[in-house]
Amino acid sequence: MFPRNRRLYVKLLKFTCLILTILFLFDYFGVFLHIFEVKFEKFEYELNGNINAICYKVRKGEKPDVEPINIAVHSYRHNNENKCKDELQKGLVPHLLIIVKSKNDHFERRNAIRNSWGFEKRFSDVIIRTVFSLGIDQQTHNNQLSEIQKLVDIESERYKDIIQFNFIDEYYNNTLKTIHGMKWCKENCIRSKFYLFVDDDYYVSIKNILAFLRNPVNYPEYLEAYKEQLRKLNQRKLQEIKLINGTNHTEMTNRNLLSFNIELPPNVKLFAGYVFNSRPHRHRSSKWYIPLDEYKYDRWPTYVTAGCFMLSREALQEMYCTSQYTKYFRFDDIFLGIVALKANVEPLHSEEFYYYKAAYSGPASYRYVLATHGYENSNEMLKVWNEVRASGYA
Repeated sequence: MFPRNRRLYVKLLKFTCLILTILFLFDYFGVFLHIFEVKFEKFEYELNGNINAICYKVRKGEKPDVEPINIAVHSYRHNNENKCKDELQKGLVPHLLIIVKSKNDHFERRNAIRNSWGFEKRFSDVIIRTVFSLGIDQQTHNNQLSEIQKLVDIESERYKDIIQFNFIDEYYNNTLKTIHGMKWCKENCIRSKFYLFVDDDYYVSIKNILAFLRNPVNYPEYLEAYKEQLRKLNQRKLQEIKLINGTNHTEMTNRNLLSFNIELPPNVKLFAGYVFNSRPHRHRSSKWYIPLDEYKYDRWPTYVTAGCFMLSREALQEMYCTSQYTKYFRFDDIFLGIVALKANVEPLHSEEFYYYKAAYSGPASYRYVLATHGYENSNEMLKVWNEVRASGYA
């Protein structure tokens, strides 16, 4: 009997271990969490209520009935509030403000950007301004000035383009960096027509960005249509038509070109980039793991990858105000997606914003690329940008 009982005990032990292993794996890979997720159709996110009505009052300078729950409270170490002042004093309006999200010790990347796509005088007929948004390191946060911070202080004094906030510069503070960047724009450069938020490991074609902003819904197809019209114009030149009174009149065959190339109205709510519609990661090994008590729904709201996105003036003001009435979320792109949903700003997708590194096989391969991730190497970015610019695509 004893050997038989022993075999039964061993089998029971193995079965128990198997069940425990399966339960552990189910828990580790988030199977149980997925079971208890709430359908996105029931989405609500604090602060509930009519945020649009609240922000309408705020923008009119009136006191809202509800107090904000997510205020950008961190002070500036470097403000450089005069970045857009000269233009404003002359009655000029910057067309594009580029806000580069950078890390304190990324000196080479910032210099490479200043000498390439962040160069403010790249186009003589378009006012462009570039600033770099930074946090501080742990040592400086502890009131012990680091060597890196000393260099940042010198850099800010030299270039007058550093915006530095007194929070620790780390991955999970990217939402802070975005909110405070919006705050700076609102306080110091709110008359700019458009705002490009971009990480410092990106290649950007400002020439293409400007073309995109003239017709974002149809970019880059409208450029091809435009070129086809010009080709026909060159072939046919002018076409004479007879008017009712019998006199001759010349009509340009490109009379419809303006339909391809438009100026967006000032009140347009543009929030553009590479748009995702995805689900939360529930497996514990993921960098983007989210427990149910932090986010309970089975889908994220539609969001734009935060590495590079475009905002119009109206969208920036609406989303910044809404962000103050939206509970903080540590992933910046998801937070902006939630804010956009609450503000009724619909994200616009463009394939030419690459959240990964677009394959480069020569300038023509980047002909319509707006921005592409993956350029941690500053020398590589400069090489590619100079080649593409020489071919007329940047």
